[in-house]
Amino acid sequence: MTRACFRHRRQPGRRLLSAALVAMLCLTAVPLAAQSTSQPPAAHSPPASPPASPPAQAADPQGPTIADLAKLVEAQGRALEEQKQAIEAQRREIEELRKKLDETQQLSLSSHNRLETMANLPPAPSVDEAVEARLAKIEQAVHQIPDLPTDVVSAGSFPGSISVPGTDAALRVAGLVRTTAVGSLGPLGTEDRFVTSSIPVAGSPEAGKESRFVMTAVPSRFNLDVRTPTDMGAMRAFIEGDFASGTSRAFRLRHAYGQWKGLLLGQTWSTFADPDAEPDGIDFEGLNAIALFRQTQVRYTRTVTGSIDLAAALENPAPDITNAKGVSQVPDLVFRVRWRPAEGSKGLLGLGLGKFPKGSHVSLAFLVRQIRGEPLDQPNTTRSTGGFGVGLSGRLGSRWQPDKGQVMFSFYAGDGIGRYITDLGTLGGQDAVYDTANDRIEALPVFAWYLGYEARWNARWRSTFTYGTVIVDNLEIQPGDALKQTNRGSFNLTYSPVRRLDLVAEYLFGNRINKDGKQGFSSQIQLGTNFRF
Repeated sequence: MTRACFRHRRQPGRRLLSAALVAMLCLTAVPLAAQSTSQPPAAHSPPASPPASPPAQAADPQGPTIADLAKLVEAQGRALEEQKQAIEAQRREIEELRKKLDETQQLSLSSHNRLETMANLPPAPSVDEAVEARLAKIEQAVHQIPDLPTDVVSAGSFPGSISVPGTDAALRVAGLVRTTAVGSLGPLGTEDRFVTSSIPVAGSPEAGKESRFVMTAVPSRFNLDVRTPTDMGAMRAFIEGDFASGTSRAFRLRHAYGQWKGLLLGQTWSTFADPDAEPDGIDFEGLNAIALFRQTQVRYTRTVTGSIDLAAALENPAPDITNAKGVSQVPDLVFRVRWRPAEGSKGLLGLGLGKFPKGSHVSLAFLVRQIRGEPLDQPNTTRSTGGFGVGLSGRLGSRWQPDKGQVMFSFYAGDGIGRYITDLGTLGGQDAVYDTANDRIEALPVFAWYLGYEARWNARWRSTFTYGTVIVDNLEIQPGDALKQTNRGSFNLTYSPVRRLDLVAEYLFGNRINKDGKQGFSSQIQLGTNFRF
């Protein structure tokens, strides 16, 4: 019985009630066993008389107490609880291992499927082809006009800038070194550029000019761009100049303006112009029919949606009149709306006319002005008339050569807008004519358009084709040698061995037609380099 008792004590998994009953049995069994073994009965002997007093050493040994049993039960309870916690921890660990195993199996399956897909694909492009593609994207970004006012002015550091010590402003120095070799193949009124309106017509003394050659670097320019944070928001100051100030080769101011949020004050491209739509070329004069004109102004631009912004400007009028001196009295007023594709765009103006790549845009501009002047023979008398114009221009990625071809275009029409058109502005006196017989100023009706296409053959080679026409609706009071029309075409081939260098060869041709029908033709070859820094 005693061994059974200890066997029960060594089994910690028994319930507490069973342990207590076994303990009680052990207490009763121990004294009885002791009495039976210490005094065995003698056969055939008389009963002994009881002793007077029991000896002290005959007392029974003492068994486990209730307190010991309670401690034993408590220890068994703690052990049982620890076992439960260990089992729960093992269960959680097994669950985590199962999840990791499932993830590993999914990853293995995905990798297997990917490898099979890659095995079925055509061979990947070589490293050279990948570099070519990357360079093409870089070149496209580089050819953005750097002096074009930004829509959003950022404070602090910006790409290519350095921090000005001791201030919170950031400064960027940039520019262009252009060297051009110009060979005029026919009679032309200019030697270092192709000005279509300067072509002499047949029968004039200049029509017999022979070919000429000149080299020039006057189109080279540099600029400073400073941006700084203020309590009222970020501000920007930009100034740029070149050395094309006539024959003196003096420094000439091109741009000088400040920007704060949507407000611009200073001299830059007219709001009626669209520099983003200018085709690529090396001729310093540029297209005959483009409105690319810089003047002092106050302009405010506001973005209406993610793809449309509006602009309004008051600009320096400076009317240019034949037989009269222009008088500036009322600023020219210009409004412009411009569309550019946004992320997820559904096409031009949301009309479903196709999607175009980033950098595309369409601009619609309106011009209202006063043309005021003093007749040359009446210096204290002023006469005036009104003028107005509308322009539609843009740059769109071609649908037939995605990411490699772009179409540039513009259409301008109005009365008294000659100063804004390149060919007429260079010629001068094409806003209006003072009629001496009737003592009045009459605005000249003008229509101009051009179309250009830029094709990028690969990352280093590209070409641009352009053609433009300027038409003046001559007045009866104008003489027979007054300009009626000019046409200009060009083709160039550009090689960019590195990101900042262009080697350009360009052929230009054009003709001038006068009111009396006489005309002249000329052409030119230009070889040049552009080094941007």
